[in-house]
Amino acid sequence: MSDNRSRRILFIDDDPNVLTALRRQLRRKFEIETCDDSTRALEIIESQGPFAVVISDLRMKGLDGLEFLKLTTLRNPDAVCMILTGFADLDVAVQAVNNGQIFRFLTKPCPPEVLQQSVNEALARFEQNLSLTGFHYAIQFEQGQSRTISRGRGCLAVTGYTAHQLTSDESLWNSLILPEYRLSAWEDLQKRFQGEQTGPYEFKIRRLDGSVRWIRDTVIVHRDERGLLSRCEGLIEDVTDRRQMEEALDLSRTRYERMVANVPGLVFRWILKSDGSLVFDFVSDNCRSMFGLEPDQLREDPQILIGRLDAADRAELYRLLAESAGALIPLEWTGGGTWNDQKRSFRAVARPERLPSGDTLWDGLMLDMTDYRRIEQQVEQLARFPSEDPSPVLRADTAGKILYANKASEVLLKLWGSAVGQAVPPDVLEFIQGVRVSGVPENLEVCAADRVFSVVFAPINESDYVNLYAHDITEVKLAQIELTRANEVLREHDRLKSEFVSTVSHELRTPLCIFKNIISNALAGVMGKLSPKLQDNLRMADKSVDRLSRIIGDFLDISKIESGTLQLHCSEIVLQTLIEEVAQSLQALASAKSIRIEFDLPQADLSVMADRDRIIQVLTNLIGNSIKFIPVGGWIRVELVDQPAEVEIAVCDNGPGLTPDEIKKIFDRFVQIHKIAGAGEHGTGLGLTIAKNLVEMHKGRIWVDSVPGCGCSFRFTLPKQTVPAETAVVADQIDAR
Repeated sequence: MSDNRSRRILFIDDDPNVLTALRRQLRRKFEIETCDDSTRALEIIESQGPFAVVISDLRMKGLDGLEFLKLTTLRNPDAVCMILTGFADLDVAVQAVNNGQIFRFLTKPCPPEVLQQSVNEALARFEQNLSLTGFHYAIQFEQGQSRTISRGRGCLAVTGYTAHQLTSDESLWNSLILPEYRLSAWEDLQKRFQGEQTGPYEFKIRRLDGSVRWIRDTVIVHRDERGLLSRCEGLIEDVTDRRQMEEALDLSRTRYERMVANVPGLVFRWILKSDGSLVFDFVSDNCRSMFGLEPDQLREDPQILIGRLDAADRAELYRLLAESAGALIPLEWTGGGTWNDQKRSFRAVARPERLPSGDTLWDGLMLDMTDYRRIEQQVEQLARFPSEDPSPVLRADTAGKILYANKASEVLLKLWGSAVGQAVPPDVLEFIQGVRVSGVPENLEVCAADRVFSVVFAPINESDYVNLYAHDITEVKLAQIELTRANEVLREHDRLKSEFVSTVSHELRTPLCIFKNIISNALAGVMGKLSPKLQDNLRMADKSVDRLSRIIGDFLDISKIESGTLQLHCSEIVLQTLIEEVAQSLQALASAKSIRIEFDLPQADLSVMADRDRIIQVLTNLIGNSIKFIPVGGWIRVELVDQPAEVEIAVCDNGPGLTPDEIKKIFDRFVQIHKIAGAGEHGTGLGLTIAKNLVEMHKGRIWVDSVPGCGCSFRFTLPKQTVPAETAVVADQIDAR
């Protein structure tokens, strides 16, 4: 609790020459303040203090040196006072030193080395004052009311404030007390004033330097003959070190108790007395959970525990105790007993120590081994598990030597020409060493006689061996062969189906074109005038031919996609123009249902490299579906959005929308989801499948956002980078989905 102002020195002398000489001698080693007036010096002490050493002349104008130093001591009892005077009065010097008013009495002229040595000794005394851990104080009362308070040496060390600072500001001491202790400290002091017998009170204060210290306040109250308070004497002590030590001890005790409580067993201290009696000196609280007994019960009568042990185990315990006590060797005991009609197993270990009294003390631990014994039995049963496994189980070290093999492994051992304790073949050894290095299990198929085994080589972490687990997969391999044959047949059938569809589609297109031309010529009047009924029939036939042509086109497209022969022919296209052309081609269908087609297109042209006909096919399918399935009077909005790396095209409508389940399968083949009742034109269910594959061939994406009752938004993207002019979709892409 040292103070950084502990080398400040104040000189008071009414001779300016003396002050100048003193300042010149000491200024290099000390922080010097001088004053030529004792009254002014007191003001300096009050306003600029504290000073470590105060040196004064004996005879000065106004206050003499002794009176001045007495007042200085009242203001700061920790300051060390000295007299330096040319009026040597031995009686005065002896009296002042004996009364403790001054530390040294020096006479002028004083040799510099003597003065410097005296100042150093005074500073050492001040440092001692700063190391004090307490100070006395006194309160004078008049008519039961406090009037004056004095504080002794040590006040600065304990609080960081001088006695004058605490006296001049009566609220300062209370402000030092931490808020949580102020009320209780005041109440304790009032109880003392009222005559109640209370012991010392401890609380915390915050010193001037900001540190928090524990304080012990001991008070003695004096009363006059009328019973009124006359004087109160007290001792303030800094007990921080003691409190910290107590807290450390409490923490250590708590940690020890927690550690003992966490030990999975009974921590105990046994004492074998010279008369042969055995007592528990300490028992942990775990005795409650282990035996249903309180610690006090065991300390009072250890037989309530020992008496429940099996007779043979109890006799063995006493024998081991006698042996351990005689040779001072550790005790290790294993035994059992019965508690609550349940057989229990225990193990105790303890180390002996001979006490000065001749008794023997053991510090030990007793563990409940009941569950451990049960686990041991289970482990023994599990250890038999590999031998009971009907599949081969083996273990080999990294050198290839077989360490273990169950009975089912005979077929593999026979194949390898090996046995337990012998090496495996080189190819198997190479496999073992490979998985040991990689640390990853590997699988190896082994043919033995007419059986096929799948052998898993499993490396064991932090060990030098590998486990081999074999499974008979003969039936699986046979099934795989049959499955392979069946797949080949299916692929051949699929190829024939595709060829058939392609051939039929091509063969149908020629007569359809002829039918189309004949019907068109007839409707144009080339073949003469037609009756109204015949015209209606021809128009219906014309629509049917168009629909059949579209169906044939869809089958041809899907066939090319599946076979990987569909190609793109890319060129630069302006998307705004393309969208408007497609919408215009479908305007008649939309007008028939009073459907409004809207556009949200950027004004600046957006161009991409794409197959113009295929993008028209995608847009025609999306807009045509919206016209087909939204109700009369609805609307369709086509959006085009420019993004950094791609463009996004959306076809939105206010139709009935799709459910989540319908969204999942909307792009699958042959899926038709009808959203309006009544008869209508039904397609093949291939339109969206073809659209999806065409978009993906352009390296784009297609998806749908929809909520039932709120319409659909079919969206697809096209990258801005160039797509190769001849791009084919990957074969079997449709089947993979």
